[in-house]
Amino acid sequence: IANLSSTRFSHWFVERTGIPLRSYKKWLKLRVAMDALLDGESPIDAALMAGFSDQAHMSRAFSESFGLTYLDARKAWENFNQK
Repeated sequence: IANLSSTRFSHWFVERTGIPLRSYKKWLKLRVAMDALLDGESPIDAALMAGFSDQAHMSRAFSESFGLTYLDARKAWENFNQK
């Protein structure tokens, strides 16, 4: 669509956004997974819906990216919304 090789597109993406394309794609997957969890999906279903290979992969990516587990994030969100 952009008429660029995948390598050139990755460089272009970093130039425009300041973050690597791979990191952005991981963030999008985490966002899809968290939205699914907040909608009541099970952790394994949320992981698969977001494109992770399994729940452990999602859990590891979430912890590495945000410094807490997805369960802790969900509990914090629920506590925030109760106030």
